[in-house]
Amino acid sequence: MGIYRTFCYNVEDIFVKLITKKQDHEQVTQKVENYRKQKEDEKARKKKENLEKMEALKKKEVEKRLENERIKRENEAKEKQEVLTLLSKVVDIDNMNYTTYEFDEVRRNKEFFKALDERVFEKNEIGLTFLFCEFNKLSKKEIKGYIVVTNKRILFLTKDLDHMEKFRYQTIINVSWFKDGILEKGLHIQYGKKKLKFDEIFDLDQLKRVGDQILHLSIKK
Repeated sequence: MGIYRTFCYNVEDIFVKLITKKQDHEQVTQKVENYRKQKEDEKARKKKENLEKMEALKKKEVEKRLENERIKRENEAKEKQEVLTLLSKVVDIDNMNYTTYEFDEVRRNKEFFKALDERVFEKNEIGLTFLFCEFNKLSKKEIKGYIVVTNKRILFLTKDLDHMEKFRYQTIINVSWFKDGILEKGLHIQYGKKKLKFDEIFDLDQLKRVGDQILHLSIKK
């Protein structure tokens, strides 16, 4: 029993003695003890109920969290499979695997890559890899979009497909990349007498992957 409760009981006992002087002391004491025990039991019961409610609530919260995590994992797995299915149509996964860059781009721009496969690719045309960049078509005209390398040709397309350029491997003489500022890189393609310039590229590994593939296919052609 706590000090404060003992003190309160002692004070109560004094008052009880004062107001029950003419009553049987033992009976009064027994009634007081029974009353106090009843109150203590009630308090203990409520405390137990509250603890049980808190435990039940914690259990429910844990179950809900686990269920949310399960749903999240399932949704992530489902989305990953959807992305991989679409990715396999625009990247040569079987022979070249795929990069984190390619996976993330397809995940963020599903509609573009779906349209690329359904509306742009010709019969028997297979996507190999791609890169988002800015095409410096003219000195004062820059267009943002994707370089898409396929087994047949190179494409440059804006995300809305309103603008598309086509380039043949047979016409490509050389491919090189260059630094374009502190963080950015660029890609030069010597296309006959023209020098095609693509810049605002931030992923060097993907730039090399695309550049090497273009160079390899242009030599084969």
